Amino acid sequence: MSTRATSAGSKPPLYKIVMLGDSGVGKTSLVARLTNPDRPMNHDISATMGIEFDTQMLDTEHGKVKAQIWDTAGQERFARVLLPTYFRKAKGVILVYDITNAKSFESLSERWMTQLNDHASSDDLAKLLVGNKSDLEAGREVSREKAEQFCAEYGMDMLETSAKSGENVLRAFEKLIGIVHNKALDASSKNKHGIRGMNAGNDGFTLGKDADNKAAEAGSCGC
Repeated sequence: MSTRATSAGSKPPLYKIVMLGDSGVGKTSLVARLTNPDRPMNHDISATMGIEFDTQMLDTEHGKVKAQIWDTAGQERFARVLLPTYFRKAKGVILVYDITNAKSFESLSERWMTQLNDHASSDDLAKLLVGNKSDLEAGREVSREKAEQFCAEYGMDMLETSAKSGENVLRAFEKLIGIVHNKALDASSKNKHGIRGMNAGNDGFTLGKDADNKAAEAGSCGC
């Protein structure tokens, strides 16, 4: 992992990341392990009620990044009300299931991807599938092959993690941040090429100030 510092005097970009998945899959435990890696995980963390978020500074290969991680209850009665706020200005989403609970995996396609598409522009969001509780291999109900098929269908990468042991927890968040960063670069590049094309193909025609400002905003990484 690179620890390249952000340029002196500049603020690290802030990326809003949301956690999705059924109650009990370990979303809150993953965030707790990320923000406090030395915390004992020998007991269950109580389920989140409503929305909570934590902010964590991460050293990534792209420099320092501030991740604002939103965690909500996995129960549908909360999700219906809270998801519009949850997704507002989000840059990435981590879809979490429990490898020992097949129903939690099935809920990703039956419920959470539908909710994601209803409340956010799925193509614009960086997405990562996380199979949690990899320390409970003996109780596995979801094969890696099934998870890989899901990723192929919805166009995302995956990792298996253990909030209890800490395995791959930091890596999962860093991986998602990398995808967010690359999407931002792609959007900025496409925007610049589009502006050049308009200028070159219209005999000196240039975009007005308002259009320039909107183009700059579209390429920005900030929330």
